Amino acid sequence: MRTASSTSDVIPSKSSVQPLTERSALIPSNKKSSTVSFNALFVKYWFLLGLVVSILCACQFPDIGRKGGYIRAEWSVKWGAVVVIFLISGLSLRTRILTRTIFRIRLHFLIQFISLALIPFFVFGIVILFFKLHMPINSLLLIGLVIAGSTPTTVSSNVVMTKNADGNEASALMNAALGNVLGIFVSPALVSYFQGPLEEATSGDEGSDAGGGSFDFVAVLQQLGLTVLLPLIVGQIIQILFTEPVARIKVKYRLSEVSSICLLLLVWSVFSDAIHAGSFGAVDVKDIVIIVILNFTFYVLFSFTCLVMARLPYPKSVFGKVEWIERLRYSREDTVAVMFCGATKTVAMGVPLINVLYQNGDPGTVGVLSTPLLLYHVEQLILGNIEVEILKKWVRNGNEADRREQERQAKYGDEESPYSDHDTSKAHTIKFR
Repeated sequence: MRTASSTSDVIPSKSSVQPLTERSALIPSNKKSSTVSFNALFVKYWFLLGLVVSILCACQFPDIGRKGGYIRAEWSVKWGAVVVIFLISGLSLRTRILTRTIFRIRLHFLIQFISLALIPFFVFGIVILFFKLHMPINSLLLIGLVIAGSTPTTVSSNVVMTKNADGNEASALMNAALGNVLGIFVSPALVSYFQGPLEEATSGDEGSDAGGGSFDFVAVLQQLGLTVLLPLIVGQIIQILFTEPVARIKVKYRLSEVSSICLLLLVWSVFSDAIHAGSFGAVDVKDIVIIVILNFTFYVLFSFTCLVMARLPYPKSVFGKVEWIERLRYSREDTVAVMFCGATKTVAMGVPLINVLYQNGDPGTVGVLSTPLLLYHVEQLILGNIEVEILKKWVRNGNEADRREQERQAKYGDEESPYSDHDTSKAHTIKFR
């Protein structure tokens, strides 16, 4: 005869079954979670992976994507892909959002001044200093650094990051469009202006190759006009006339991804030229590491400069409220747009620009000159996503502090602050914001 105790040995109790069930359920749950996490990472960083794949393909099969290769990339890619990129950019520019912020002249001037004047001349000065000091860095990479600094802001990633950081998306979108239109004229002019001093600063054959000789500025503008400006205008006209159908087509056919794939094709073709010509033979790993470090330093420095010039921070607890500074400084939301539009540089405009400027020189030179810009693009995506989280907290916490301060002033007016003498640090913190 079985006892109660013997029965409990044969039939597991409910308490003993439950953990086993939970443990068994955790296995597929963990797998599903890891799969979702991997998919999310892939969606977020697939373009960076695509850059690596494009360069590897160029290393393995340079004859396909090079100039004069199997697919005649000088036409199919360096014209066709660029036209598609900027046609899609024109289709993607939301006219109603642009008109909302078009008359904010001072804000637009600040962003474009930082992007197309302050940064180019600063990078140019640093590179000239490196040449004067005979720094052991590949000359082509340093000249590519100057060209990267002379390009306008990105077409879309700055708008996305501004939106994700609770910044002013309309201002970011307006300056992405304005910067790339201005860049068609300003960037070649900057490179032309910098070319003479750079040729004088470099020595040997490498320097002369980098200069590429004088180029026809009018011819450069004509080609950029046909491949960049005209598709941009056509795309914008189509977007204005057929707003709803274009919006549906953009989502259905993933036009933003199509644009990114065209950009990867352009990178593949450029590096195919460089690999075929053996242009990377004189580039050491040390040179690449130095460029990566310089890019990191530049992005952080440029972002901080944008913050200071837009926000004009000063300690209110020391100087009190300075009215003329308050009138000049921008909101946190505008400051986020200034930071992402001022510090970022575009590959979509930069690589075609280098192609056009040096189309009569050694095709392989373009690949080396493009390397600093490509590395900067990768680094700005990584650092920008980190920056998004920081700026989002700054905007939300700052706005909350401002709201509390307004409530305090509405309640107490000019009377004594509700913070007691032993808690002045908190009051000072809010005043500083």
